[in-house]
Amino acid sequence: MSHITSASRDRVFCVKEVIDGELPVEDGFETHLFKVGDYNNAVSIHFKLPYDDSAAGILILSTPDMFDVSFKRWFLGKYMEGDFEILQFGSLEALSETVSSPIQEFLQSRLDPLCEKFDELDIEYELLHDHSLSPNRKPRILMQTCGHISGAAYYYQPFQVGFEGWSPLSLEENKKFIGLSLHPVYGGHFAFRSVFIFPRLHLVDFCAPKPFSILHSQAEIREALESFNYNWKDSGFRDLGGPLKRYSSIQMEYFGKPVAERWSVLKQWCNE
Repeated sequence: MSHITSASRDRVFCVKEVIDGELPVEDGFETHLFKVGDYNNAVSIHFKLPYDDSAAGILILSTPDMFDVSFKRWFLGKYMEGDFEILQFGSLEALSETVSSPIQEFLQSRLDPLCEKFDELDIEYELLHDHSLSPNRKPRILMQTCGHISGAAYYYQPFQVGFEGWSPLSLEENKKFIGLSLHPVYGGHFAFRSVFIFPRLHLVDFCAPKPFSILHSQAEIREALESFNYNWKDSGFRDLGGPLKRYSSIQMEYFGKPVAERWSVLKQWCNE
């Protein structure tokens, strides 16, 4: 039995190497291992995954280089091939209707080869995204929890500062006071993208590293949560904790605009 367990664990690390080969650090990606049981122990019954506790999960997140390096390269390649030639004529509205989310399309183009490889190798998997929803419109998976239990990014939650004398101000209607994840290197300048679950690959003896906290007091955590919940549009929360690398100005401009207006930002690359 121990031999089988060891073989399965070794295969998990081989699978991670395959993912890292397709999504390298140089292209702005990071991957982090976790056990489904660790995730299920951290969430309510509504979000538990229907797999063995030892089943392996691999979290994929993007760093600032994803946008400025690999997404830009992909976008300009498509532009030069004529896929986005409509940009030359200024009809951004028509283009945004055809391709509503260029980032999502780019990410899918990077994940599809991985799915094909796993299918060829007969490796069972489930791929979940940050935007994956169940029929009742709830997230299929809680990315921030995955980030915390895998050691990728510390997940700061309101209960950590729910002491007497502090009560969150009222938010917009239907808005909840929510938690915030900060990366040890990038602060808030990163994004959770996807998770691969491998039901038949197991990590029985695996212990993920503890997430590193870049905030060191309840006061700092409170400030971070308030900044994120009340002033998220100014992106000031991203700089909390002194990140070592940040989003570029064009990346900040892109993510700061409504989805339909983002094509106008990308058009700047075509004029370089």
